[in-house]
Amino acid sequence: MSAGRQPAGGRGKLREFSLQLAERLKQASSVEREPLRLAVRIGARGYLLDMAAAAEVLATPQITPVPWTRPWFRGLANVRGRLIGVIDLMHLAGEAPLAADQAQQLLVFGESLRAHAGVLVTRAFGLRNLNDLTPIDATAAGAPPWEAGRWRDLDGETLTELNLGGLVASETFAAIGV
Repeated sequence: MSAGRQPAGGRGKLREFSLQLAERLKQASSVEREPLRLAVRIGARGYLLDMAAAAEVLATPQITPVPWTRPWFRGLANVRGRLIGVIDLMHLAGEAPLAADQAQQLLVFGESLRAHAGVLVTRAFGLRNLNDLTPIDATAAGAPPWEAGRWRDLDGETLTELNLGGLVASETFAAIGV
């Protein structure tokens, strides 16, 4: 088995989880009075995403590096016949790049963002209702434009709201070439 590949049984479980999550996302989007967010972990950090901004979460596909691009742009992946630009958000934010064991899944951006891209995530871990979370002070000064706010869950974990629209609109995201 090559590095970064999961055993077939693991892929089946991930596919089943992805299908269940997609169904829950579809059902959740029809319930407008509940402010639900998809919870993901990127490295050691927890993030919340508006579900309308995410198309799907899948096992990280093979990524083909693209020359003359920034190091945070990992390359291109074929996802159901579409070329998706793969972003290492931690590296884009000026931190160390995600290690292979931390880049387990790819969160593909939804069509509404008009960007054929995705963010590497360590794992998706369910849905969170913002009504069940405690808002923390606004995003820290100097935070990147894709961080929209911070919340604390019932377990005391801090979750940062990730604004994928803000990420796509940022000058940093647009400056992919070196």
